[in-house]
Amino acid sequence: MLLKSRYISGPALYSFAIWSLLIIFFQLWRFILLLNLGDRIEAIPGTVIFESFIVGLRFDIAIACYMTVILYFLAVIPGIEVLKNRIMRRINLSILFISTSIVFFIHLCDIEFYKFFNSRLNGMALQWTEDPGFMFSMIWETYNVIFYFILYFAVLGLFVWLVSKVVNRLKRNHSESPIWVNLIYLPFVIILLVIGGRGRIEEKAPLTWGTAYFSEYHTANQLALNPTFTFLRDAVYDAGSKEETDALMREIAIPEADSILTDILGFEIDSNRIHREVKFEQKNSSSPNVILIIIESFGATRIGCLDNMLPYDLSPNFDSLAENGTLFTNIYSSGNHTYSGIFCTLYGSPLIFGKSVMKQVSGQNNFWGLPNILLEHGYETIFFTTHDPHFDNMQGFLMSNGFKRMHSLFDYDSSEKLSTLGVPDHVMFDRALEELKEIKKPYFATLLTASNHGPWLLPNVNFDPLPDTVKDVERLNAFKYSDWAIGRFVRSLANDSAYSNTVIVITSDNGMPYKSKLDLDLTQYHIPLLFLNTDSIEFQNGCPSNGLLGSQIDILPTVMGKLGLSYEDYSFGKNLFDSTDQDIRFAQFSDWYLIGYIEGDYYSISRINGPTSLHILSDDLFENVSDSLKELSSSMSQKGLSILQKAYFNMLVPLKEN
Repeated sequence: MLLKSRYISGPALYSFAIWSLLIIFFQLWRFILLLNLGDRIEAIPGTVIFESFIVGLRFDIAIACYMTVILYFLAVIPGIEVLKNRIMRRINLSILFISTSIVFFIHLCDIEFYKFFNSRLNGMALQWTEDPGFMFSMIWETYNVIFYFILYFAVLGLFVWLVSKVVNRLKRNHSESPIWVNLIYLPFVIILLVIGGRGRIEEKAPLTWGTAYFSEYHTANQLALNPTFTFLRDAVYDAGSKEETDALMREIAIPEADSILTDILGFEIDSNRIHREVKFEQKNSSSPNVILIIIESFGATRIGCLDNMLPYDLSPNFDSLAENGTLFTNIYSSGNHTYSGIFCTLYGSPLIFGKSVMKQVSGQNNFWGLPNILLEHGYETIFFTTHDPHFDNMQGFLMSNGFKRMHSLFDYDSSEKLSTLGVPDHVMFDRALEELKEIKKPYFATLLTASNHGPWLLPNVNFDPLPDTVKDVERLNAFKYSDWAIGRFVRSLANDSAYSNTVIVITSDNGMPYKSKLDLDLTQYHIPLLFLNTDSIEFQNGCPSNGLLGSQIDILPTVMGKLGLSYEDYSFGKNLFDSTDQDIRFAQFSDWYLIGYIEGDYYSISRINGPTSLHILSDDLFENVSDSLKELSSSMSQKGLSILQKAYFNMLVPLKEN
């Protein structure tokens, strides 16, 4: 009877039905993600998981309102009411199904994005739109694309079927609404859609992603978010663009940043670019070669002599090498991407918010790091990679900032290419052995591996792989292969007199997450840092450790301290070998709108447009203690933000003329 009432607006009833179905399907996608979270939800009470779905309704309602409002305006046009006019109905449903197919695709992509980055789909995904061919090839080779497309079309097909059934029933059973009834409903429906789209009735600000932080369980908080909300928020605001980034950095600016950094870094900071001259009274008698190896995703959570959390011996070669040098066990990456690992390691700068600095024109000839410094000291500078050097504008950025030569995919025979990521690691290492032997002066070589990354296709070599019955065997074997390739390469260096007096630095671009407890989880950032010298490698067994806190930005001053070469320092890092430096030791890292800062036994996470939390590292539960330690929490947050702020505004100051 209600459906047939002339006093019920047909367009309003139609819009409400579409709105309700959208919300139901957003919750279905949330449930599908939940099924993919595995051990990340083991410690979360069921009541909290249930609350994630309740809190998530606010975000689902907001997106459903945005999608419904246009449909409602079209549906309510006098004379061509949607339930009685076939052409308008087809137009309306076509718009609905096209927009829904896009939104559902965002939800589909969010599954693997979240599993890797521990956050819902956001503006980071826009970083690679300039390299679609490379990215599509890598996705096709890495993930079970066919399964995901079947899932996508199954959910989309179910939605289309249900909408068709509901609309047909409304069309059959509802009497045509008088125009005056539709006009009476119009303002009320619009008000409800606007309120639902804003997500809150408070005047100052609409719904933000920070609203999802309702519990101490960060996986539950993330589950509450809607990926269409997080992704489109960044896309609409052109997240990472120069204008948006500059506005955001000025919004969160810390007035006392220079004073705070003076205390942290131990030297005077002014309003200009960070700069100091570092002098050594006595340098090495001969200039050692330097080989820096950045291993793809070689995280501490899988390294035996660091923090292996798996019941397999995945790093026997690295563990053996660690006995022969200095292994720093408390080191963190500055970001969780390969480009951030390259940039922060080589140039001693924290990760800069916004689009990759390697792609920005302002990054051209504007950074002073290891390649520039050692080039100035007469070194040859060469960069090796396994794949396309133009991905992430790597070649352009590096060759405009100190590297003179690049060796990449195009320098290998096409038959040696194994996947989208190019040749296997050991093939690159073998070529590096040949190339470096021909250089007749000291050299600085950086080698970037890639095999420990999807699609995890490995060459037919004997690296003692795990049995096929092991869970996630492809990824674990890729890790083990990378370890084998590193051990093989370093042994070749040590056993060949042509490489005597060579400093070897082994680190990673980022860590490997394991049972993440926080949205900015430390397992994603904990990495190795090992210093070796070919003249003192004896390949014993054991695992010494140095627990000094540091990060990728400390690698530059530490290498220069090892070489004993004076230089102009534009970095934020500290020499880890300098025992006389008793100043603050810290690690700062970031991931889009999240900024982490570690000092002592405390770890702060600042969330732009969201809450700040403080955690005690020695507390395995990582409970948030910011309420009980408000002053410390504020201080730690300001330090992390001050570093981010200074790194960004540093980039805007021209570098010295070389």
